[in-house]
Amino acid sequence: MADTKPEVDGGTYAKKRAATRKSAMLRIAKVVCEAGEYVCLIRDLSELGIGLSFLHEAPPEPRIILQTTNGLTYPLERVWAGKRQAGYRFGSEISLNDFLHEESPYENRPIRLEIAAQARITDGRTITRVRLLDISREGAKFESEGLHPQDRLVSFEALGLPQRLGQVRWQTGTQFGMQFQHPLTIEELAVTAIRLQPFDPRLPDRLAGALENSRAA
Repeated sequence: MADTKPEVDGGTYAKKRAATRKSAMLRIAKVVCEAGEYVCLIRDLSELGIGLSFLHEAPPEPRIILQTTNGLTYPLERVWAGKRQAGYRFGSEISLNDFLHEESPYENRPIRLEIAAQARITDGRTITRVRLLDISREGAKFESEGLHPQDRLVSFEALGLPQRLGQVRWQTGTQFGMQFQHPLTIEELAVTAIRLQPFDPRLPDRLAGALENSRAA
């Protein structure tokens, strides 16, 4: 009698792989590379590699870092790239179970992109030039020499993001945090990242100049 075990094992492996792909599908993460930090969606996963989708062109750099919502990081090396997606191999061996369940000593938190850019905070008739330090769907952190009272309703403006209202939640020294009245969509966060951190390194200077001229102080 022919041995059918390989067929059974093959079917079991295919089912497990399909389940793994489904569990990983469209999980939000971020990539960190020389050009900056960008939102990505995990669309495929195996012990050896991972497929990522982007809401803009994939980063051109062959080596990047993937960071999940629990703060764990994974070095990746690009294997292939297509339109708004790319496949990578892991730089070291991983546990699929740990990756899928995102077990970590760190607290899970929304994806936050560290982006340094010029911005404006408008409080009534007062406009303050500030420096954006990081941004998430829910809010942003800034550096400023001005005073920004807690719970004050202000608006935030930077290139790549329409003017957005929010409340000042805290200020410590020269840094303060703002919570948006209406969270950004994933698409808005991704567009903000690529416009403030374009892959063309010559573009930020032009954008900064445009921001300076966008509104009268």
